[in-house]
Amino acid sequence: MIYIRKQNGVLQPYEEAKLRKSLLHAGASRNTAHDILNQLRKRLYNGISTKEIFHFLFSELRKQQPLAAHRYDLKNAILRMGPAGFAFEEFVAQILQRKGYSTQTDQYVRGTFIKHEIDVIAEEDGERLMVECKHHIQPWNGCHIQTALYVYARFLEVKKYFTAPMLVTNTTFSDAIIRYAKGVGLHLMGWKYPANDSLEMNIEKYKLYPVTLLRGIGEETLNRLLENKIVLLETLTRLATPVLSQILNLPSNRVEKIAEEARSLCEAKPI
Repeated sequence: MIYIRKQNGVLQPYEEAKLRKSLLHAGASRNTAHDILNQLRKRLYNGISTKEIFHFLFSELRKQQPLAAHRYDLKNAILRMGPAGFAFEEFVAQILQRKGYSTQTDQYVRGTFIKHEIDVIAEEDGERLMVECKHHIQPWNGCHIQTALYVYARFLEVKKYFTAPMLVTNTTFSDAIIRYAKGVGLHLMGWKYPANDSLEMNIEKYKLYPVTLLRGIGEETLNRLLENKIVLLETLTRLATPVLSQILNLPSNRVEKIAEEARSLCEAKPI
């Protein structure tokens, strides 16, 4: 049996079925997934890292089905929104808006004893959520129970203004957080949780792809987008070329190529 090394150093058995499912979920055809996994088998060795496997799969998928490769990179794209965190907060606000909420970001609320900065305030039909966003730049850094305790303690300080607290993360929740959240009424949204309303499910459902999916732009260009609260490919495609050219400080022909790549991803067939 082949064992692979996760990014946190833990070894686990190689499971081809999981990789096949992830490739198909990204939009790869069955023939493409079969071909890529056959090639991967020849490269496997005990202790191969998940990072090495991902880079190989991404590279091969990019050669055969470029749009599917971008979608396969979704989790890493969201990791690239850090480390400041403000871009992820804006991204979460956009998701909640598409779900029907009106939102405000970077608001301050006077609690019982101190003033609190609230990442996102989300309102809909009498519901008013205090949303705390926890962005991680390392995929193995899931949220732990201390985070949930902290969020709920803050909610108790400002609960006269809100109906419930919510914690959103781009990674996973520990079992302890899930049990605690169910007990105190803390809403959760993270990677693969909850099963019918997870972060990636909402991204795919509403096609709210982050600008960090664009692999052909440099870090400076990406930072300019995020600093201007342009966190969605959809938003980028709606901007006129002269406006986007001024924001990015790039010539029109370069901006048009970026916009076309964004448009292709937005218009891709839903998964």
